[in-house]
Amino acid sequence: MTAHGLRGGQGFTGRLMPFRVRRWALWELPGRVVLGYVLAIDVLAVVATGFAFSSSPVGVGNLLPFMVLMTCSLVYTEMSRPIERIRERYAATPHIDLNSVWMFAAVVLLHPGLAAVVISTSYFYRWTRVQHNPLHRRMFSTAAAVVAAILADWFLVSTGGHAFAEVWPHDLGTFLRLVGAGAIFLVSNTILITLAVFGTTPEVRLREAMGTPADYALESATIALGIVLAWALVDWPVALLLILGITLVLHRSVLIRQLRDQARADAKTGLLNASSWAEAAAVELSRPRRPGGTTSVLMLDLDHFKLVNDRHGHLVGDSVLRAVADTLRAELRAGDLVGRFGGEEFVVLLPDTSRFDALAIAERIRCRVAATTVSVAAGDPHKVGVTVSIGVAAHPRDAGTLDGLIKVTDKALYQAKTAGRNRTVGYDRHEPSIREDVA
Repeated sequence: MTAHGLRGGQGFTGRLMPFRVRRWALWELPGRVVLGYVLAIDVLAVVATGFAFSSSPVGVGNLLPFMVLMTCSLVYTEMSRPIERIRERYAATPHIDLNSVWMFAAVVLLHPGLAAVVISTSYFYRWTRVQHNPLHRRMFSTAAAVVAAILADWFLVSTGGHAFAEVWPHDLGTFLRLVGAGAIFLVSNTILITLAVFGTTPEVRLREAMGTPADYALESATIALGIVLAWALVDWPVALLLILGITLVLHRSVLIRQLRDQARADAKTGLLNASSWAEAAAVELSRPRRPGGTTSVLMLDLDHFKLVNDRHGHLVGDSVLRAVADTLRAELRAGDLVGRFGGEEFVVLLPDTSRFDALAIAERIRCRVAATTVSVAAGDPHKVGVTVSIGVAAHPRDAGTLDGLIKVTDKALYQAKTAGRNRTVGYDRHEPSIREDVA
């Protein structure tokens, strides 16, 4: 996993920039605690690697698998460059690293110092050949992976020795040890990266600083391939060619999924864009429902949002939009469909939700948004926030089609705004029910 969410400048503009220490983007990290944490992990990785080399000799049997894994890592980076450049361009959250195949195979087969060399070479070769993101990010990602590898190696040593090729029987017990080491590698690396991303992006909640379940399933699969690769290098080295091909196909499928998700998502908020929301909502409404079942829709519009952009600039306005999107994610269920409808409007589909419950959910969201603020600038105590007006309608009570449902929900939203804003209105042809903030 690579710390693509780690903040701190735009990196280095020239080849000599890394030597201008005072200009390093590392020093722009927010707060001494975060800076200390990043530096501590970097130092820990260096010290642990040095200790590994000084405490035990490198066996001659390590040299051949070391050269093979180094070669695999470099060749794979070259072969996957077109894919990885596109993939990294869109990565704003922790970025799952398919090179874990070679890294974890190195943890299993090699002296821990040599495994650290394989990991470091893999990360920095990709940094030079794929994308020059800020160097401190790449250093931290490397250090986190090295620390995770040292912990996994410690587990292997403490449960029966490390020389897999020479000592361990190839049985179920060995397999379980390797799986346990893989779990330690995955969990420890995830914790180290997530804490860094969370510490450098104060507006992001801990859950959002982590990857998705699909990301971790992918990372687990690459570690599993690393186990298979280590076993193959011991018993059937020609299988390396198959594993290389499998990894490339897996890499391409990940890119396709990422581009598909990118096409469906709104760039500023990460929510569904309007067309993707409408497509998913139409599918949801077409599903069979139990008799009397109701699906509700909320339409939200930020009040006086133009004033935020005019007074504080569009960057602050974008931060407000993201904060509202985060609030919607936090207040809604996993099965609810949330999208940005355009400008400062959002829309939510609530499957199996009555009009009464939808009104209560809308009120909860309205109050939560009113209490949400974002910083105008780093280090500036001034905060800015917005209120929201919400329209609510239900299917099939208020409309039988998605277009009709959107139309009547928009009418309820219009009623909320003309009635004074910062309120929730449930659509009714005769007498809209208005719940307003009287504070």
